[in-house]
Amino acid sequence: MNRVFTITAASERVPVGGDGRGETTFTVTNSSARPLRGQLRVRPLGSTKGEWLSIVGETERPFSPNAAQQVVVKVATPSGAPAGKYQFRLDAVSVINPDDDFTEGPAVDLEVKAAEGPKKAFPWWIVAAAGGAVILIVTLTWLLWPRSIEVPDVVGLDIEEAKKKFEDLNLKIEITRQPNASVVRDRVFGQDPKGSSKAEAGATVMLLVAAQKTEPASQPAPTPMPIAANAAPPTPAPTPWVWTCGPKVFRVENQNVWVEFRLPQSSGPAPPVKVPAGAYSKSLTPAACSRIWWDENTFSCVSRGAWERLQGNTGADTFCGSAPGTSPYVATGNK
Repeated sequence: MNRVFTITAASERVPVGGDGRGETTFTVTNSSARPLRGQLRVRPLGSTKGEWLSIVGETERPFSPNAAQQVVVKVATPSGAPAGKYQFRLDAVSVINPDDDFTEGPAVDLEVKAAEGPKKAFPWWIVAAAGGAVILIVTLTWLLWPRSIEVPDVVGLDIEEAKKKFEDLNLKIEITRQPNASVVRDRVFGQDPKGSSKAEAGATVMLLVAAQKTEPASQPAPTPMPIAANAAPPTPAPTPWVWTCGPKVFRVENQNVWVEFRLPQSSGPAPPVKVPAGAYSKSLTPAACSRIWWDENTFSCVSRGAWERLQGNTGADTFCGSAPGTSPYVATGNK
């Protein structure tokens, strides 16, 4: 563990008023000689409830070398909280290297006093609100749960007819035009995913459409060379072996975000496609995110006419770091 941050508390104890509210200030310093992007996390200790504590402002901030920032933590204990002494602390981690570069701050005391006054009537509104929340969660789950859609088969159709097939479906299309001597112009001759296969709502279907044929420039016929008597005819040059890989999408997703590696039409042999390492995240709470990361991935159009991943890994975690880069082969989004 590298303690790249230094954390001090303005006071060892948080004064809490009669309404159960209070606040304290921490000083967080970047002790290293390099700029860092740090994530602040307030940690309840013991029986302290996490919902009592909140950080004012952004939880993910840039820190200049040897620079300090003031972080205010607010406390709001409910009126029914058990009386007693509680503790919490403030931690700081590096977004780039959270496993090694992090610091735990000092523990701060919080004293909750027993509530006084007449006994209040049972808050039936809480029961009603909880019931409404359950109904809302069930409804949203039913509406937002991903549904599979059957992909229409549009190979052989004119591109305008193909577009109409997708008008009433929750699917996106991406068109790539490619010269094809055996197909009429503006006619679809390839798609991925294939027709009649299943895809999730919002997925992208790649269509390969025939482009305008290019006529080769006319050149004068070569003058035949005289062939000596009894000379063997020249041996024709061997035809190089060329293969074609159609467009392909490699998709990685979780319940909140998705990442796609979109590979175009390519003919082999050709240099492999390299996708630099990166990550994409969506904030869920002030201290947690839903993230998909990937290291450098290499894809190749192999001789059997299909894209294959030669190397590279992907994964998911709850850190808040998003750096998808500018690669033309990477697409990201939220679900």
